[in-house]
Amino acid sequence: MGEIKKANPVKLFIAVLYPERNILDRIMPQLTESLGEIEWESEEIAFTHTSYYRNIGENLKRVFLVFKELIDPGSLADIKVITNQIETSTKDQTHPRKINLDPGYFDGSKIVLATTKNFSHRVYLGKGIYAEATIKWEKGDFRPFPYTYPDYASPQYRPVLLKIRELYRNSLTGNK
Repeated sequence: MGEIKKANPVKLFIAVLYPERNILDRIMPQLTESLGEIEWESEEIAFTHTSYYRNIGENLKRVFLVFKELIDPGSLADIKVITNQIETSTKDQTHPRKINLDPGYFDGSKIVLATTKNFSHRVYLGKGIYAEATIKWEKGDFRPFPYTYPDYASPQYRPVLLKIRELYRNSLTGNK
């Protein structure tokens, strides 16, 4: 029988999709009030991998927000509930939401994303939220699974994922 241990802390990030930067700027106070200080923000990346998010708008851009404090991975479902509430606050007459907030974390071996959608490779966390190991760290690089989203497997995301890994490692050692 294995010994039950507390999970190691992880590095929280949110992958944000929006058509206009002002939408993110408007909700940023809610994000930092709910989730803490943002340590790093990526450059904008054009989001061209799917039309799934067309209900948000056109010419979507992705940025990653990485939070300073490490978190308990068990809090991911609560964080996804919070981000869904913040998304809903951006709705208007023509859009059910104007931003997409996908929280996830890096734990040293993989990127895990939260989602409301079940599928064969996802695990239920509670509160209507599932988790997916989206891409793994193996042999010195990020390597996709067969089901990894095309954007996470793309070369454009590699520098961002490497930065998240670097920030996580620095948080563990206390380096800046």
